[in-house]
Amino acid sequence: MQCQLLQNFLNLPGIIGFSLMPLAQEEASGHAYSVGFPQGNGPSQQPLLVQGIQQIIGTTPASLEFCTFQFGPYQVDFYKIEHSSVLLVCSEGSLSSQHARAIRELMQFIKADYSALVESMQAISAAGVNDKSVPTAPHQSVSVEDVVAAMNSLSQATSRYLGVQVVVNHWRIPELQDMAWLDKFCISTNGTISFTDVDQQLSPEQLADVRLWVQQFRQRCTRIIRDYALLIEPSLSKHHWQLLFAS
Repeated sequence: MQCQLLQNFLNLPGIIGFSLMPLAQEEASGHAYSVGFPQGNGPSQQPLLVQGIQQIIGTTPASLEFCTFQFGPYQVDFYKIEHSSVLLVCSEGSLSSQHARAIRELMQFIKADYSALVESMQAISAAGVNDKSVPTAPHQSVSVEDVVAAMNSLSQATSRYLGVQVVVNHWRIPELQDMAWLDKFCISTNGTISFTDVDQQLSPEQLADVRLWVQQFRQRCTRIIRDYALLIEPSLSKHHWQLLFAS
């Protein structure tokens, strides 16, 4: 699903390409990832361009989460992703509400599984931006049983702080394109999560969908408890935490 999401985004009118890079200037040159740009013209292939963008970013206040600037022929929209990286969207003019919605969806996926999005970007770049049969990066599938167990651990731990009813409400299925399959998950009134076929294996794309869902759950909880993640992480096994948050 990540590859198709990226391809749909790149097909929007006026979009030239986008890049992910660390906020720290000393890390950017080796860890900038780009997709959609003409061959060799993306920031990841031009260290001087990366340095120039980093200098612009360095002059902005730390609290700034969004800004727009002109860089050469590009309009660049800058979006800070939490505290460690930025999304740079390059376009040929002002972006519409359609673009804004697509960018919000893209950022949600980046937060849910950064490494999977990077691998999808690399897969698209290797295949060619306009190739509709983009291969996905190789991943092992995971069992639904493991994922459900991890989600229930998170649900139970959260209930101790927020109560069962709040947890049930926060587990609302995200209304995002191509994620209708998540309706196979059932949330009971006591906050327990189940799946219609526990023997099923989840593809890497489906696991990314689940991580996005969990990320939205975490964001809702963090609105109530600022240090929610710090409180909850010790309650989950390392395996369950990595399965849900990919970190």
